[in-house]
Amino acid sequence: MLRDGLRSLSIAALFGFAGTCHAQSAVNAQGMAAGATAPSIATCVACHGALGAGTVTGGPRLAGKDADYLAHALSMFKAGTRASSVMQTVALNLSDSEIHELANFFSRQNPPLAEGTPPQQSLVIAGKQLAEMGAGSNVPACFSCHGAGGKGNGARFPGIAGEPAAFVVARLHEFQARAKGKPPAPGTMTAVAATLNDSQIEEAAAYLSVTRP
Repeated sequence: MLRDGLRSLSIAALFGFAGTCHAQSAVNAQGMAAGATAPSIATCVACHGALGAGTVTGGPRLAGKDADYLAHALSMFKAGTRASSVMQTVALNLSDSEIHELANFFSRQNPPLAEGTPPQQSLVIAGKQLAEMGAGSNVPACFSCHGAGGKGNGARFPGIAGEPAAFVVARLHEFQARAKGKPPAPGTMTAVAATLNDSQIEEAAAYLSVTRP
């Protein structure tokens, strides 16, 4: 479901995934030693949470996503072909090797889900239905594109399980706004999001936020 989307879920938006950064605690020294340079990781976790866990305020989760997907997202931000003023500024200062180091580092992480107020159980149950079965012919199951359990499907369809609810809601609304400006191509995340109502968005977000990657 979240297809060309989580492709853009603004990791501030991750990598886009476009949101406002909220300072988080710095990643621990052991985690930093496992991959990319400490300064670069510290920059990422300021918006994306310790070890890229995501934040309840809307910072998307980087941890556990496909390394090629993350590297491609950063490369697009660096080239200016993917919109996000925050991420473009960050990526512009990264070398190609740093981009791949960061992507590999976060792809190997598996921190706990971002903590926040638990969603209503009724929303989680309805969201599970959407994620696994979809809703009619116009709303395919999220996991039909993003892999079983929302764990991702290669470099094209990133993992969506564990994404903070605030991020999912904001991102789907972004797709809906895009659909109003230009008719979306069939089968894209923009087209799917355009068919969702606010209740369905809240339900999907609630379920994904409590589903372990």
